[in-house]
Order: sequence, then structure tokens, then C-alpha cells
Amino acid sequence: MVKVDVVGARGRVEDPAALIETLRSVNGGEGAALDADMVCGRDHLCSAAMHALRAFGRGDNVSSTLAVETVLFASGERQIAKALKKVCLRAGAERVALVLFDVEDVNAVLKALDLERDDEVLAPSREKAKRFGITDAELEAVPPDRYQELVLERVAFAGLPK
Repeated sequence: MVKVDVVGARGRVEDPAALIETLRSVNGGEGAALDADMVCGRDHLCSAAMHALRAFGRGDNVSSTLAVETVLFASGERQIAKALKKVCLRAGAERVALVLFDVEDVNAVLKALDLERDDEVLAPSREKAKRFGITDAELEAVPPDRYQELVLERVAFAGLPK
């Protein structure tokens, strides 16, 4: 069974590609780094990771790595270019969401990435749901504590054939 850790963090990301390379080289695990401002709650990433693991288990994954498959589900997209444009880290980002697979020491990963753990950056909000593509009409149809569920529906739909 694959161990999954979802972590929020703060720290200025000057070079997202270098951060991803460092992430790949730390502790023998695998991981995805996303813009925390596009993550609507911890469950958003847990669900994306679960769907990615299931896709690999069934053999209907779109990408060749668990990290990229997770990014696809987290974005609600099935095309890698669209997914990356929507949720990838950009230079200057200061709020980071990490999904780590089979990493032995999360704190060692954060130290290597020069990030400080802050899971609050993952908290859902109306603004994050809107950035994700949820409409005002959809948001008005549910109470504020259910915004994350609208995003989770999009994550789930990303795995359906089109």
C-alpha cells in the first residue's frame, strides 16, 4: 500500500522546476507540488491522490507517474498542459501544496525544499473554489462549509471518460 502525505507549506519558490527536481531526489519517495491557492481543502488533494492511485491500479492512468496523475485529478483536467496551467507552481509563489508518496520523513522534504509547514494554506474558501472554476451560481446553491465538495465533484469527474 502506498503511503500518502498531504502537506501545506510556506516559502518563496523562485524556481519551480528546481523545487520539483529536489522533491524527486529527497527520501526516495515521489511527490507533486501545486499552487496552494488552487487547492480547496486537504480533502481536495487526498481525493486526487486516491483517484490517481485507483487509475494506476486499474491501468487507465493517463500519465506515466503517480505525481502527474495526481496533478491531473487535482486540477479537474485530463490534459497535462491544461492541468499544469491551472494548478502548477509559478515563480514567486509563497503558498505550496505537497502530495507526497512513500516519503519516509516529511520534515526532511520540507527542509530540503526550504519550506515551512503550514497546513492552513490548504484551507478551502469561496475564492479558491472560484479560481478552480466553480461558478457563483454553484456556490450560492450550497452553504460555505460545502464549497470544497463542489471541487471534489470536479476531481471525481476528471476520471470519467469523455
